[in-house]
Amino acid sequence: MRKTRVSLGEGIIVEQGATKYALDPKSAVKADYTFVSHAHMDHVETPHSKAKVLASKETVLLARARGVELETNMHDPPEGVALLDSGHILGARALYVEDELLYTGDAAGRERAFMSRCRTKKARVLITETTFGDPRYIFPPLDQTVKLVNEMIGHTFDKGRPVVLMGYPLGKSQILSYLFSSWHPFFVHESVAQMNDIYRQSGVPLKKEAKTVSRTLEDLPQGPWVMVTPMMSSRNKVAARLKKEHHAVLAAFSGWAVDRGYGSYLGADYSFPLSDHCDYAELLRLVKEVSPEVVYTTHGFTNEFARTLRGEGFDAKPLDGYQAALSDY
Repeated sequence: MRKTRVSLGEGIIVEQGATKYALDPKSAVKADYTFVSHAHMDHVETPHSKAKVLASKETVLLARARGVELETNMHDPPEGVALLDSGHILGARALYVEDELLYTGDAAGRERAFMSRCRTKKARVLITETTFGDPRYIFPPLDQTVKLVNEMIGHTFDKGRPVVLMGYPLGKSQILSYLFSSWHPFFVHESVAQMNDIYRQSGVPLKKEAKTVSRTLEDLPQGPWVMVTPMMSSRNKVAARLKKEHHAVLAAFSGWAVDRGYGSYLGADYSFPLSDHCDYAELLRLVKEVSPEVVYTTHGFTNEFARTLRGEGFDAKPLDGYQAALSDY
């Protein structure tokens, strides 16, 4: 068995024998392989010119749309290496190296609309995110959230007012576009529409009839209607115009909505817990499925979740130097 060494630089560096893997590096790190787990911008950088990039074809398409070219460095995984569906967003993958290593990247703990949950395999070393690795963060069933949102939209329509559904423009917004497109008229912000097009190209059945609205809100009628937009606070100029000129109701979607103050922080009228990450219970289940000898925790509640895992009998170590901002989630 080849010994695995994990270290931090401009990202997570894994050395297995003579082979070096850079996992979601924050700069052009020199390594044998650069693994790009998905196309959120806190995980995508232009790779080192000599690096062999491991990523899904969907991640390549989405990264290109966001200004980063990966295809020129693309390489098939070497023998014994597999890319597993992490369920986070379209094309998101976990890196599996023989029976030795599983790096989840950002991982989802449940099915949402057309998205799956993270696939796992047993591995001696697990590196996993802990964005919501605190017992407070238990998400309600998706069906329950969808029911509450549809009831809210119905009540708002009865008053003749429009509803703005806000989520991250890549990932969350496509879930919202799928779940609530039966409402009419249905609009999507231009930044969401760009990502929706790539999802459709990749076979995801998003509604083609959805009308695109520019940042200027040109030709947007008075309500009622439903529109999917990027996450924004009520202080944002676009949000302020939607409130003032259209009397729109703002609804925010995030795992952080478990916290009662999240909606108030944004100035949203409603907030609903909906996440593309594992909640606390799902993180515990993921670790137990992998059954590792060693666990490294990254992002979010790294120290707290590592402490929880040690209480469960795992050798768990936080990589708390490798963090991202709250706004990235």
